[in-house]
Amino acid sequence: MKGDKKKWRMLAISRVDLPSVHSFTSNPLEAGMWCLYVSKDEFGADYLTYADIQNILQEFLDIPITIKRLQKAFAPVVGKKLIKSSTGEGFKISSPGETYFKSLKKDEPLNVIYINPDKPRTARKTLESLVRSIPKDEIRICDPYYGVRTLEVLEVFAKHHKKIKFLTARLGGGEKQATLTRAIADFKKEFGSKIEMRLVSANDLHDRYIISKDQFLIIGHGIKDLGGRESLLVAVQDRYGKDIRKTITAKFDIRWGAGTTL
Repeated sequence: MKGDKKKWRMLAISRVDLPSVHSFTSNPLEAGMWCLYVSKDEFGADYLTYADIQNILQEFLDIPITIKRLQKAFAPVVGKKLIKSSTGEGFKISSPGETYFKSLKKDEPLNVIYINPDKPRTARKTLESLVRSIPKDEIRICDPYYGVRTLEVLEVFAKHHKKIKFLTARLGGGEKQATLTRAIADFKKEFGSKIEMRLVSANDLHDRYIISKDQFLIIGHGIKDLGGRESLLVAVQDRYGKDIRKTITAKFDIRWGAGTTL
């Protein structure tokens, strides 16, 4: 079995794109599927035995689900949501099983994400999971300040999205323009087909947000500080704030049209 207690505990927090394993304390099938999905996705280990799953749940995550309960829950869905190994000693999650499992994530109208800088590895993992969970479409990002670290965060977006528009106004404090100019030139060579950056007047930008197809995210700190400072992000789904999303999208597009290429 791959991973250790610290790693699995981190994943239970950072995989914000998945249903929370702690919501399945009374659901051995779904808790087991969480282990199988994460094992495959994070460690490249498709198959886990009952003993492996029990160990992850009980020893790593403090979820008191036993082998006996897992056996009873798995039996009706083997060959459907789960696939048994040829040796008969392990299980992996099937494609229909993955679809079912992902459908269990609750579509909350408000989702608050906390990024803790005291745990930098967890912070980076949380950030990437967050980016990966945003619906795939054109992404608009607004942040009054930019810097070298901004480019690193935009790279994370480029891994999971095809088109990103980044709107900004001024260089962050303490960074040298010459150094950043070289970094931007290199960045454009690699990611210019996916990411476009534009500058507008500093008087026009005050708030920090990300807009996607059916939600927007309000950011407590600048994009360049995500993972480096304590940050709260509030994701607002359309069924709670569709009119607001449309309003800020329209404002973004007006400013974008008036901006100059960075």
